[in-house]
Amino acid sequence: MSGALDVGSQRQLFIDGRFIESSDDVTLTMNPPVQHPEPVLVSDRPWEELGIGAYNTVWREPDGAFRMWYDAWMKAGLPSEGARRLAYAESDDGIHWRKPELGLLPFRGSTRNNIVAPRSERQSMQGATVFRDDRAPAGERYKLWTKFRPADEEIAAGALQGLWAMRSPDGIHWEPYPDQPNPRDAMCDVQNMLFWDARLQLYVGYVRVRETQIVDEAAQAAGRGSYRCVGRITSPDFREWSPLGIIFEADAQDLGIPVPHQRDDPRPNMDFYTNCAMKYPWAQDVYLMLPSAFYHWGENDRPATMDVQLLTSRDGVRWSRAGGRKPFLRRGLDGTFTSGMLYANPWLIPAGDELWLYYAGMKRLHGGPVESEDERMLGRHSGIFRATLRRDGFISADADYGGGELTTPEVRFSGRTLALNCDAGAGGWLKVELLDREGHALPGFELDAADAVLGNGVSKTVTWQGRRDVGGAAGTPVRLRFVMRDVKLYAFQFLDS
Repeated sequence: MSGALDVGSQRQLFIDGRFIESSDDVTLTMNPPVQHPEPVLVSDRPWEELGIGAYNTVWREPDGAFRMWYDAWMKAGLPSEGARRLAYAESDDGIHWRKPELGLLPFRGSTRNNIVAPRSERQSMQGATVFRDDRAPAGERYKLWTKFRPADEEIAAGALQGLWAMRSPDGIHWEPYPDQPNPRDAMCDVQNMLFWDARLQLYVGYVRVRETQIVDEAAQAAGRGSYRCVGRITSPDFREWSPLGIIFEADAQDLGIPVPHQRDDPRPNMDFYTNCAMKYPWAQDVYLMLPSAFYHWGENDRPATMDVQLLTSRDGVRWSRAGGRKPFLRRGLDGTFTSGMLYANPWLIPAGDELWLYYAGMKRLHGGPVESEDERMLGRHSGIFRATLRRDGFISADADYGGGELTTPEVRFSGRTLALNCDAGAGGWLKVELLDREGHALPGFELDAADAVLGNGVSKTVTWQGRRDVGGAAGTPVRLRFVMRDVKLYAFQFLDS
């Protein structure tokens, strides 16, 4: 019994081969979301005159309210020395957003704006990752990480630029934690991710790795150039952090992609700019990463474009590439807001049977100029967009038109009913057989007794001749055999009722 996977009553996703011991004519398929073409937020205020930046956060509160902390980009120089601010928006439906006049912080002499940080106009912070930490004291219920630049006089007095952590009781009034930046040597020139991982009982951070971007003489002599990759650190208290370890970088297949022409440069032709790594809270042992793949094989880093890939993991350390490395979020048509660069933003927002993912889209290329003054002031070159997919819908185990089947390894469950997230379309169907350790069908749960699961739903109950109770097999090792035709199977879960 020790070899059985303990699935309890938690939802289980087909993000990899964990639940496929054997299969016939079944493939794991990545399912990109629907990318809605109209932006939900654009730059239309003086403190956003250079557009909406890449690093933004959307959160949905327990009462259903949508909140957004976004990267407002402006001209640098006195009297507003810093180039970026963290601004705030809110929404009732996640589609139509308000920029409330908060009256907190000055911009060019007026507090009639929605800026929430930093406190001084002469400081700068490059967006932020914000998250709600319900286990923290009320005064630091909200936390953020950001690239922070103190004012020139503060730097002259010893303040350091870097990855700063801040806290807030309400997500509006922010103050830095003491002794920033922390960790002191973290690379911060992206949207670094952080969250509390209940499985590990640790805060987990995903950051850019400084060491791979600083090229010393030995590296130059060996013909190695700088590149971007993803590192991981952990902390029990959000103050003391572990040593950094690299957990994801471009591999030989990435570095060997054919290109139409090759620049004379030791840097790789592509690397990974941001990570957007997070734990999926609605299933057991599911971590997701949505990194921006940055392509730059030509002169001046051309084509200087980015799209977003999907990675999955069971522990947040070892990652699998989904969908043959094809884009999870694709660039839009030439000339549109999303034709240049895309950046996935945290978090995944539950909305009924869907998940909503917000992302930044930019018309310009990396390192390229902002568009004309007219386009800039009308917000026509950047914005925040929404993508939607079904719950658990990242990857599915698919049987094609001719049918197929898969059998799980031994699992040990608790609960009384089996529910599936699956899409059988118009003419597809699925049946489930429960097998014992020797591979024999449990009495009453044979394939011949199984009722066909039809239609499309995120929690469809499995029955055998009308009976749904599987509680008699709870706690003992069983295998699940799925026999199906023209079906996408996303997840299964044993429920208590």
